Amino acid sequence: MILWDDNLLHIDAVFDVERGRNFGLQPNHVPTTIKIYEDRHGGHEEVEERDQGRFRVTPAELPQLQAFCTAVTAKIDTVMDGTASSRSLPKKRARRLERAARHLLQAYQRTYTDDGVWEQEADELHLDYVIALEALMASPNDKKEGISERIRSRAAALFLTPSERERVEKRVQEAYSARSRYVHGDVLKDQDETTRLADLRNLRLLVRQVVLRWLVLTPHDTEDLAPRLDAAADGTSRERIIDEPLRAFFEETPSRNVTRV
Repeated sequence: MILWDDNLLHIDAVFDVERGRNFGLQPNHVPTTIKIYEDRHGGHEEVEERDQGRFRVTPAELPQLQAFCTAVTAKIDTVMDGTASSRSLPKKRARRLERAARHLLQAYQRTYTDDGVWEQEADELHLDYVIALEALMASPNDKKEGISERIRSRAAALFLTPSERERVEKRVQEAYSARSRYVHGDVLKDQDETTRLADLRNLRLLVRQVVLRWLVLTPHDTEDLAPRLDAAADGTSRERIIDEPLRAFFEETPSRNVTRV
């Protein structure tokens, strides 16, 4: 759902789902709210009801959502099947996806409004997003030198237009600079608070797009995605390696906000 809609989503309930069967809802994990209704005698009655939240899907959007979830779930399952592989790369790829997803979800759960976070947690959320980026954009064959430049270049290569790629490179560079200041003991409070929160929101939207595009493009065999992105960044076979698969996916199974970075 995070990958389908760029609005802020939280996990507020836990479902046990078995394929092809009904789900079992764990009631102790469901948030509730008190609503007041007027009864037929003119009095008021308080009723505890399940909080449905603000997320809505219209009947017209359901086929699109179903197609998207089916396609993305299949890609996730294929990557995660690598945990049972006898080869090193599929195992590492599955662990990298798991790590990126954990840090992205952790940051989402600690963001209480679309651009609002607890001030004391803002720096750690920033770090979560950078870890998620690095988990997917790094390659097992990378050397430590120049890693931030490679992450920046590969993340930008996932986007279709030169203006988008330029914007992504700048955003990732800023994220890495902020991450370096934080891990070396500095606090990221040199910005106006409104600007700082807007930058954090933009980073969140960027990372979710990187995760989705990585899922669309990553090979499911023993070939790594990173060399393909490096070749695309150098202008080699970009249309065939990046643009065509992404266009095909977004035309067949578009997310709700597919054009946003």
